Amino acid sequence: MDLKEFIEICHRLYNRKYVVGRGGNVSIRMDNMIYITPTGSVLGLLSEEEISILDMEGNIIRGSPTSEMKMHLGLYKNRRDIKGIIHTHSPYVIAFSVIDKEIDLITPESQLFIKKIGYVPHLKAGSEKLAEEVSKREEDVIVLKNHGVVCLGKDLLDAYVKTEVIEEVAKLNYIIHSLQSPTH
Repeated sequence: MDLKEFIEICHRLYNRKYVVGRGGNVSIRMDNMIYITPTGSVLGLLSEEEISILDMEGNIIRGSPTSEMKMHLGLYKNRRDIKGIIHTHSPYVIAFSVIDKEIDLITPESQLFIKKIGYVPHLKAGSEKLAEEVSKREEDVIVLKNHGVVCLGKDLLDAYVKTEVIEEVAKLNYIIHSLQSPTH
């Protein structure tokens, strides 16, 4: 993966409204280096020059990494199979987390690409505790209560596909629940 693709995926996340404003963050691991979105960045306007770089020990080589840097670092340390991470504030996923309702993997695509969803209780964004809890998870899709979702992939495109699929299946869950409600 080159940084041009990294930027393209950041822009796509923003354009699809998986993140708004200065929300969300993205990273890739290449060898022993992590390329990660900077703190406070607008993913839809991000350029290659703005990408922050760290080593696997968390030493900052360039830039000012996202406040969720510890979460990304912990995941890369605990999951050697992961090369790309996307954290979004996908609205349908968040809505289900707020009401403590798990998302049913009702489509063949969700069953194939997601398999199982991990859930983490509400913890302060950017906190050490959130980083610890998320880093322990074995699933590739982790819902953060009242916060968003973290998708892990063998590369950034794989993480992006999971990001799209989890939001789509959450939306379908919402539609189905709405159609089954007594008012219909």
